[in-house]
Amino acid sequence: MTSPSTPSEPVSPTGDAGPARSGPPAAAPSDVSFRAFLRAPFRALRKRADTRRAADVPSRLFHPGEIEYARLRSLPPFDSDLLILTDRRLMRVRTDGSGAVAQLSQAAPWQIESARAEDFRDHASVTIELHIGATMRLEEAASDEAQRFVATLTKVVARA
Repeated sequence: MTSPSTPSEPVSPTGDAGPARSGPPAAAPSDVSFRAFLRAPFRALRKRADTRRAADVPSRLFHPGEIEYARLRSLPPFDSDLLILTDRRLMRVRTDGSGAVAQLSQAAPWQIESARAEDFRDHASVTIELHIGATMRLEEAASDEAQRFVATLTKVVARA
């Protein structure tokens, strides 16, 4: 009988070495649980990144059958903020550096009391006041785009 080259390799009773295994030797059950414990934070980060990629799709903000009427984006350095008007609601949205989209607030057209665009040094700030006293505001938008957005919003509110 031949002696094994390493203690972890089994030897067949005939003296022939068994089939060659590739990869690390089998770990004890306590080793496996410890490795799983060490890998858990990395798996959580991977799942979080996958979730963030799924949130990148702006269509996830919309409900089935919802139609987008207008979109107003702030100019730099606030270019991550948007107002999106659909046939069912107005949303204030922000994107982060990685492109993930977060909805900050929303209101139905019947909740909107008034909307105005205030021009200041070739930029406009859009303010939307709701019946409950809350406001939505978008800073530093292009003046002509802000005026068009407010006009479209006024038409949608009048229909609601």
